[in-house]
Amino acid sequence: MSRITQAELHNLHELIWMEAAMHEKFRAYALKAPEEHVRKLCDQLADRSRQHLTALSQLLGPDQTGLH
Repeated sequence: MSRITQAELHNLHELIWMEAAMHEKFRAYALKAPEEHVRKLCDQLADRSRQHLTALSQLLGPDQTGLH
């Protein structure tokens, strides 16, 4: 597998950050939604966001977590 460039790594981290923010917002909306169908939709969107977050995180190898 080829190594990821610094620019790609930066973009990947940005995508992970955005997905994490969307996940948190959808969960919060689901808790506050007054109608059942809106809560269900927000829960579904939060679940999908969590799946995207997991998939994006898996693209990072153990040596490319971005943690220093």
